[in-house]
Amino acid sequence: MNFDSFSPETAKPVHIEFDRAVVQAVKVEDDAARKTTFVNLFQHPGFSESHPRADHFVPMYVAAGAGDGGAVRLVTDIYSSETIAFGL
Repeated sequence: MNFDSFSPETAKPVHIEFDRAVVQAVKVEDDAARKTTFVNLFQHPGFSESHPRADHFVPMYVAAGAGDGGAVRLVTDIYSSETIAFGL
């Protein structure tokens, strides 16, 4: 496993772009548009580079579904370790 992607100083641009895409998806205010943006993250060029298997990323969708209908907040914006609260 290549651990270079875990730091913004050593990560490839595609990893950094995907991380930013996740943060931007959280910031979409309209619920329907946010859901579409989340689903489209699977199509991002950095998805498979950042998550070799989808099961590493799917828990975010479970949390989003559990909090459906509530507000979404980006609690921490630490590269590669964002904390997102759904259903507030």
